Amino acid sequence: MRAANFDVLAAILFAEDYQVLKAALISREIVKAQATYVQYTNSHRFLLRDSVWTLPTVVNVSDILKTVEL
Repeated sequence: MRAANFDVLAAILFAEDYQVLKAALISREIVKAQATYVQYTNSHRFLLRDSVWTLPTVVNVSDILKTVEL
């Protein structure tokens, strides 16, 4: 994996009406460890699986974002 240009991935899952379902802050180290190489596109793919949310250093910020009003 190339040098990443980020420290933390902010991941947000939205409902069909754009309400926040889940949100988390995920460190670059976790993204790198969980990503898989895709030769066809010469890239890495990170899937936000349910198991990612339970990793010890992942910060769940769902409740914070759900309270934000636009």
